[in-house]
Amino acid sequence: MEVLVKSNKILHVLEVKNLWVETSKFPILRDINFKSYKGKIKVIIGESGAGKSTLGFFLAGILKNELKARGKVLLDGMEVFPPLSKEWKGKKAGIIFQDPYSFFDPRERIFNSIKEGLLYHFHLKEKEAEEITESWLTRVKFPEKYRRNFPHQLSGGMLQRASIASVLSLNPEIVIADEPTSALDPPLRRGITEIFREVARERYIIYITHFIDEALEIGDDFLVLYGGMVMEETDINFIHPYSKLLTSSILKKGEPIKPSVGYSPHPSNLPPGCPFMERCELKSKECKKIPPLTRHGKTILRCWNVP
Repeated sequence: MEVLVKSNKILHVLEVKNLWVETSKFPILRDINFKSYKGKIKVIIGESGAGKSTLGFFLAGILKNELKARGKVLLDGMEVFPPLSKEWKGKKAGIIFQDPYSFFDPRERIFNSIKEGLLYHFHLKEKEAEEITESWLTRVKFPEKYRRNFPHQLSGGMLQRASIASVLSLNPEIVIADEPTSALDPPLRRGITEIFREVARERYIIYITHFIDEALEIGDDFLVLYGGMVMEETDINFIHPYSKLLTSSILKKGEPIKPSVGYSPHPSNLPPGCPFMERCELKSKECKKIPPLTRHGKTILRCWNVP
C-alpha cells in the first residue's frame, strides 16, 4: 500500500496515472496525472470544456458508454482501473451533481429517497436506515419539517443539501462534487462549502468548480485543466500563466476588472503543441511542442517558459 508519512500521520493516496478518455474521433482528457490525499480537498479548476466534469464522471464510475478510458487509478496502492463496478459506484465513490433537481425521483419524498438508497446498498433494517437518514439530514442542516416533502416543494439550496446527505449516507471513501454550488446564490454557496470542509477529514474530496473565489476558499491543493490536459498541480502558489489568468478574474475592491482574452479550445480542435499557446503572454517557438509535466518546488507544471 502506497502511503506517505508526514508529522507521524499516515496520508492515504488516490492516484491517477496517464489517464486518457477518448471518443472514437478525438481525446477529451489527455495524459492526466495527479494525486489526492484523504483528509484534503483537491479542487479542479478550468474554463468550460477543460474536461473537469468528464474527469469527475470517470472517477465516479459513470463514464458514458461511447467514451473509452485507458490509464491507471490507484487507491492506497491498489489498482482499481477502470472504476466501474457496482461496489465502486455509490459505495466506494459518490458524486454530487451541479443540478440538484435532477438528483431525486420527483415521485419520491426526500426522506424516503435517501432511506431507499441505504436499504438497497446495505440491506439494513428499516429502523436503522431511518436513523442514518435522519442523522445525515441533520448533519447537513436540512430543516426537519421539510424532510417528508417532494423535490418540487423544496428550494435549490435545500435540495443540494439533501443530495449531499444522500451521497454521504452511503459512506463513500471518495466524494466527487461536480459544480455543487453553480445553481445557488452566494450565501447558500458558503453553506454548502462548509459542509464539505467538515466532512473532508474523513474522505477523499474531489471538488470541481468554476468559481475561483470558492476554489481558493475551500481548496487544500489544486489541479488546473485546460484543453483536457493538466497545466498545473499546486497549493495556493499558482505560477502557470493560465492559472494566473484564472485567478486574475477574482473581483477586488478598488481594482478594475481584468477581462479574459480568447477562448478555451474544443477538444476536437486543439492546436498542435501546448493548448494554451495562442492565449499565453510567455509563448515561444518551443510551445509548438507539448511540454512535459515538470516539478518546480511544490508545484507540478506543464510549461516551457516559466522560470
